[in-house]
Formats: sequence, structure tokens, C-alpha cells
Amino acid sequence: MFNHPPKTIHDVSDKAGVSPATVSRVFNAPQTVRLPLRERVQAAALVLGYRPNTAARSLRTQRTKALGVVLPTLLNPVFAECLQGVSQAAMLGGYSIVPITTDYEVAHESRAVDLLLARGVDALILCVANAARSKVLARLRAANATYVLVYNRHARHPCVSVDGGAAVTTLVARLHALGHRRILMVSGALRTSDRAQQRHRGYLRGMQMSGLAPLLLEVPFMDGATDRIVAQLSELEGSPVMPTALVCSNDLLAIRSVRAARQLGLRVPDDLSIAGFDGIALGCDLTPALSTIVQPNAEMGRRSVEWLVRALAADVPLNAVDSLTLDLHFRDGESMASPRSAPLISAQVLSQPTPRRTRP
Repeated sequence: MFNHPPKTIHDVSDKAGVSPATVSRVFNAPQTVRLPLRERVQAAALVLGYRPNTAARSLRTQRTKALGVVLPTLLNPVFAECLQGVSQAAMLGGYSIVPITTDYEVAHESRAVDLLLARGVDALILCVANAARSKVLARLRAANATYVLVYNRHARHPCVSVDGGAAVTTLVARLHALGHRRILMVSGALRTSDRAQQRHRGYLRGMQMSGLAPLLLEVPFMDGATDRIVAQLSELEGSPVMPTALVCSNDLLAIRSVRAARQLGLRVPDDLSIAGFDGIALGCDLTPALSTIVQPNAEMGRRSVEWLVRALAADVPLNAVDSLTLDLHFRDGESMASPRSAPLISAQVLSQPTPRRTRP
């Protein structure tokens, strides 16, 4: 049995009918090569069994062609959808990814970044608890590191995000136009999450513009959220502030609110309208289908990678001035309608202990 010599860049260039320089660009800076030409070179490499020497390239360029990704969790479909966009764009750009989750713990954010930098990643994509108070972001900025935030919005950091506050203000106006006057916000952790804070500010602005008094239920942990919502609605039963609509700061809270309503014998949306924020695909499979503000989660991941790859290719730092704000849209499901009557709670509530807590 004979050992054939490994194929070289010149073999690929001959097979594809292009110059060796073009082949090099396809594997080192694919974003600089037109897609049809890139696909032709990649097809030729596949037929020949050519594999670029990434270790040698790393030594020459001091680049690992790897991106670090720091996300709070993958249990929330929002971040899983974002990571999917990151993965697809990184592969097209010739990069691998190294993802780490922090379980919403600030201390874990710093540890994750340390591990990724020690791994030698070329750049970072992060979602932190609170960008304004993040020590790890201050450290990255001071070190002129290449990084971009997803979901977080902050004027001093490069971000790919959405204007959640404005979207919630519009949602409140939509509920007001349907005839709702008692609108309760079910919010995630306001002390630690800047996304929850942003959406809450949007809710307050919407209530003020509609001349309504704000009502708030904060649910800092996802475990036990249904019980907490049930307890709050039970406490408000028969009072002048019993809500006819809930605005939830994320879809997982909205889904638990639908369950809480059912436990209390409330019909959604007849007795209680419920709206979420995120637009996860699961919301479409509920009965009733969830009305929600839809974030472009996969696009957020994709655009963040494309921005980083361009910056790395040009060897220029990312500028916060160039931050991207992507569009949101409202998905009109079945969980919102005009209020029909004052809701009456009849179900008996049974609470169960929940030893482990996870934030929404």
C-alpha cells in the first residue's frame, strides 16, 4: 500500500482553475472572496482531500481562527437560537467557536472570559448581566480586545441588539387600544439584568403615555415562577387593580403565566390577556398561541460574527459608534384580546418546593 503525498494549495488551485493566492484567501479570509468562486475552491479541496494547515497558519498570523462565545444559558431557546446564528456565520467565515455559559452569574462571566483568552480566541461575543456595571467589559475595553455584545445595549461598547424598551411601549399601547386599563408587568430580575430593566422602562413609559397606573410583579428566578404568579393574582382577586392583561419580559415567563392562569381557572385571553417578549418558536405551538414581541435571535448572532470577521480581516478595532440595532416585530398570536369581563378566580392553588433556581 502506497502513501500518497498530501495535497497542496497548488493542487487545489490547478483543480479549481484559480491562482494559489485565491485559494489562500478562501481559507484565510473567505469574506473577501465571492461566494461562487469560494464554493468552487472548497469543492476542489473536498475532492482532493486537501486540509489547510491551521496550526502553521496560527503560528504565522498569531490567529487561532476561533471565536469565544459567552452566553447566560442554552436552556432558554433565545440564546440557543443566537448561538445557531453564530455557529453558521462562523463556519462560513472560516472560524470555529468556543461557547461557554455563565448561568447568569456575574462571577462566571469573568471566569469564562479568562478561560477563552487563555485558549487564544481571536475575538469574543458576549451577553452579560449588566453592561453598565460589568467589570469584565471594562477590562476588555481597557485591553483593546476585539469583542461585541449581543442583546446588551451600551453606548461605550460595540453591540448588536434591539430596542426592547420601545417595543414594550408599543405593546402597552396595543393593549390599551384593545380596551385594557389594568396591565401588570411580570418582569425578570430587575436588579441584575439590563434587558429586564430596559423592558421595564418601556412598560413604565407606555403606561404613562396611556395615563395608566403601573403594576409590577418581579420574578427573579424561573423555578417557582408559576407559583409566584399564581400567588400574586390570587392576592389581587376582587381588588380594583386585578389585571386584565399581563406584559411579560420574556416568553418563558409568559408561558408560565399561561399555566398560572389555567391553574386559577382563568381563560386566556377571555379573562386574562398575556403577551411575551422574545418570539421563541415554542410559543407558536401553545394553545392559545403566544402573542409576543419577536427578536431576530439568529440574525443577532450572525451579524455579530460578520462584524467581528470583517474587523479581524482589516485588523481594526470595533467601534461602539457602529453598533447595530436590529428590527423587532409583533407576532399576533391567540393570547391577547379585548377584555370581556372581570376575571373570577376559582381554582385552589397548590405550591410545591423548588430547590434549584434559575433566572429567566
